[in-house]
Amino acid sequence: MIRNQDLTTLFVLIIIIVLYFFQIFQRVKLVYLFRSLRYHFRNILIRYRVDDLGVSGSGNSVINYFNYFYIFFFLLINGVIMTYFGALNLQGSIKVDGMSNDLFLRLLNFNLLIVAILFIRFLIIKYILGMFLSYNLRFIFFKNYIINIIIAALLLLNFIIYNLNSFYDFIYLKIIFFILIGFHFIFQAKNYLSYFLKFDLKQVLYFILYLYAFKVAPWIWLFSNF
Repeated sequence: MIRNQDLTTLFVLIIIIVLYFFQIFQRVKLVYLFRSLRYHFRNILIRYRVDDLGVSGSGNSVINYFNYFYIFFFLLINGVIMTYFGALNLQGSIKVDGMSNDLFLRLLNFNLLIVAILFIRFLIIKYILGMFLSYNLRFIFFKNYIINIIIAALLLLNFIIYNLNSFYDFIYLKIIFFILIGFHFIFQAKNYLSYFLKFDLKQVLYFILYLYAFKVAPWIWLFSNF
């Protein structure tokens, strides 16, 4: 039997160590991430401007997803998906009962499947659609990725608080989960709208293709088979 609190404590220690080294070696990216967090929540009711939180330079040389900074947060996002999938699917019972080895392996396999889907989608967008996408469109996807990191980090913090404190019940976890997911949709919708009205027809069509074929369809396929 694997105690949920032990896993949570281990993840917290790993994240603290990683963030400590990021503060030393990736300080600029970390500052940008915290600036984005403050900006999104401070401007919830205000439409974004196109130039807000821009990144200096242009092209893929600036937005390098293969940097270990972004790879770490890619794994973090995926880990949060697995964590909440297990907690919500089992109605919070793993907080009290822990996880059997069989349950842990099943959740791990599901997690690896999600990693594979996200990675394949990333490669398709980067190397196939990327040939047709303007820098503005690529930058929209980058900003969405930053939003995903912010919400995933807050969801993880919420789960840690819930899991390490006996007086927080499963209802608390669900309420905060849906609130943060609501913020996620608000931030992404505002990000899309800040650019969408300025796109030409070709960019709009590429954007719609991305949104439906690569952002919605994989999840419909995944959850229809599980």
